[in-house]
Amino acid sequence: LVERAVRYDIDGVYFGDDWGQQRGLLMGPVFWRRFIKPRITRMYGAVKAAGKRVFIHSCGDVEEVFPDLIEAGLDVFNPFQPEVMDIYQVKERFGDRLSFLGGMSIQRVMPFSTAEEVRAEAHRLMDRIGAGGGYILAPSHAIPRDVPVENVIALVEAARDDQNHTG
Repeated sequence: LVERAVRYDIDGVYFGDDWGQQRGLLMGPVFWRRFIKPRITRMYGAVKAAGKRVFIHSCGDVEEVFPDLIEAGLDVFNPFQPEVMDIYQVKERFGDRLSFLGGMSIQRVMPFSTAEEVRAEAHRLMDRIGAGGGYILAPSHAIPRDVPVENVIALVEAARDDQNHTG
């Protein structure tokens, strides 16, 4: 399927797996490396061989296998959840080898902040995480129904305000 997908005029392939929970890997790194890594290395390799980018979605704290994911060929990690990892530290450690998609908290900021606070957080993320490139501002996951519409608009407006941002 991957080899067929990369024949299309696409820039990358987005894989979806969930290996993490709020406090680490579901199965631990030993089993992840034994059962998961060989398979994703083959799948990611097919994407890379076609000259495409590899994106992945994996909820939870999977930071301990970031070096393995990078070695396997990962380019962009999502959902980049501030509730489960220090996104600033992760960017500092891996930002020279990995890009990040997400970062805007859907558990704390989006549902419980004012529109101005959402806007300020979006600008903070773009300035700090986006410094030097390798960051795509987005909610850390799908936006829940309890998020006020004004906060969604504030996030979009912040991104538009900063459209000339070079980060």
